[in-house]
Amino acid sequence: MADAILWIARNQRWIYLALILVGAWQLWSWWRAQRRLRFTVFGVEREALISSRSRAMTLAFVALTFMAAVLLLSAFIAPNLTELFGVPPTPTSPFPTDTPAPTWTPFFVLPGLETPTPEVADSPLATRTPVPAAGAGCLNPDATIDSPIPGAILAGEVEVRGTANVENFAFYKVEISTLGENWLPVITSQRDENNVTHPVVKGILGKWDTRLQEPGSYALRLVVIDSAGQSPEPCTLPITIVEPAPPTPTP
Repeated sequence: MADAILWIARNQRWIYLALILVGAWQLWSWWRAQRRLRFTVFGVEREALISSRSRAMTLAFVALTFMAAVLLLSAFIAPNLTELFGVPPTPTSPFPTDTPAPTWTPFFVLPGLETPTPEVADSPLATRTPVPAAGAGCLNPDATIDSPIPGAILAGEVEVRGTANVENFAFYKVEISTLGENWLPVITSQRDENNVTHPVVKGILGKWDTRLQEPGSYALRLVVIDSAGQSPEPCTLPITIVEPAPPTPTP
C-alpha cells in the first residue's frame, strides 16, 4: 500500500497528463455523439448514440475522480506515511555547510605611501557535532551500538552491531556527522520479502564502507524510530576514520 502511494506521488505529473488526455477524449466523444443525435431520426441509431454519449460522460467523470484521488494521495497522504503506516521517509543526504569566503576591504594607494595590508574578516568555520569521549545516549538497551566502541579507529568496510528494538518499532538508521551539525545516513533498516522491517537485538545493523568518507574524526549515531515517528535519544559515539593500509606485496 505504502509503496503504491509513493509510486503515485513520484509519477503524479504523468498520471495527471494521462487522465487529462482520457478526459478530453471522452468529452470530445460526448460532443460528437450529441451533435450527431440532433440529425438522427432512426430509433436504433439514436439509442446507440445515447448509449455512446452516456458512456463518454461516465468515463470523463471517472477520469476526474481519479485526478482528485491522485491529488489527495500526493498532497496529504504521501507526506505522512511515517505516521500512517510506519514507513521511513526517503533518506536525504545532508551536505556540508559551505564556509563563507573571507571578505576584504577595498583601499586606494596614494603615491609615496606604504601599501596597506588588506584586513581579512574572520569567518566561523563549520565544525562537526562534538561528542564526549565515552559516547552519549547509549545506556538505553533497546537503542544502542555494541560495535564499534567509542574512540574506535575504522578503515575499509565495517560491520555495525547493536540493538534497535523500541516499542512499536518502525525502522532505524545509522548516521555519521558532517560539517555544520548535519548527519548523513550510512545504514538504513532493510525490508524483507513481505515488505516488513524487523527490529534487531544484539545483531548486525548493517555494513558500512568507511572509504566513502574522508579520513578524520567523526560522530557515529544510531536513531531508532517508532510507528508514531518518535525516537529515544540517539546512541552517539566518537570514531576516527583512517585510510586502509596498502596490501603487503608478495615476494
